[in-house]
Parts: sequence; C-alpha cells; structure tokens
Amino acid sequence: MLNQMLQPLSYLAIRHPQKWKVDWLFPVMIALVCTICSIGEGWVSDIYRAGGPISMLLGFFSSLPGFYIAALAAIATFGRNDIDNILPEPTPTVKLVTRGENVLVKLTRRRFLAMLFAFLTCESIALVLYSVLFLSYGTAIADVELWDGSGSKVIIIIMTFVYFTLLMQMLAATFWGLYYLGFKLHEPQ
Repeated sequence: MLNQMLQPLSYLAIRHPQKWKVDWLFPVMIALVCTICSIGEGWVSDIYRAGGPISMLLGFFSSLPGFYIAALAAIATFGRNDIDNILPEPTPTVKLVTRGENVLVKLTRRRFLAMLFAFLTCESIALVLYSVLFLSYGTAIADVELWDGSGSKVIIIIMTFVYFTLLMQMLAATFWGLYYLGFKLHEPQ
C-alpha cells in the first residue's frame, strides 16, 4: 500500500540523457545560489517570518495541486491517438514491476506526461507541508543551542537549501511539462 502511495515519485526513476539536468542539476545549482544569497544579517528570522518569502509563496503553492491534477486529468483523457506512440529516440524509459518482474518500459507521451504531472502534484503537496513545517517550527529550531551556538544556523541553512531545491525542481519540471504540452505534444512523430 505504501508503494502505491509513493508511486508518483517513480517519475524520478525515468531514464533519459537530459532528464537528470531538469531533475537535479539545475534545481540544485539554483538552490545553492538562492541559499547563499538569502544568508545575511537577520536572514534566519526573515526566511520563515509571517511576511517572509516562504509565507508569501505558501498561498501560491496551495493552489498548485489542483492545477496539476487538472493537467493530469486532461492528459489521461486527451483524444489524439498519436499521444500513445512511443517517444522518439532517445526514448525515456522506466523500470516498472509487472506481475512481480522488473520490466523496462519505453514511454509514450501520455505516460511520460502523466508520470510528470503526478510527480508535480505530489511534490507541490510536499512543498506546502514543508512550508507549513518551516513556518511553524523555524523559530524553535533557530533558538536551539547546538554545538557552539551555530548548530541551529546549520540546520536552518540545510532546511533552506532543501526548500529551494524542492521549489526549483518543481519549477524546472513544470516548465519541462509545459514545453511538452505546448510544443512536443503537437509535433508530428
């Protein structure tokens, strides 16, 4: 049952030569820059205060799961037959467990987009929950005295980096999904 609930994360297991850049390289690089730029005098309290960046983005994130679910429903019911053709080379693949066996599946546009938007729905919900956690416990974490007093700053820096990584990963995957929906979906095979 837990395996089924975590199935939207199988998008991360899709193999494609360029996909790792969208999933990890660009998000981590941009998250590093954002984390470094956010570190400054008073930044620890600013990041999770009521009018801070996480608080301001939370309203936007709260609406995203509905849009991603709508996109997922549209993809699942899209009427064109060529959406079910295998993607051209280099074809993205994913290992799926079918009847107890690992099977390497070449993805169609429909399956790729469905996996992408299921992942984005999951990630946006996780980002909302993470934001609420950060806003609720950021002050308490910052006040904890660890090691020589800088331990709480290290924890906040790590939490900030994880937050920005999830945010940038979601944005990069969203733009990649929009590219597929807006352009590649209508391209002849």
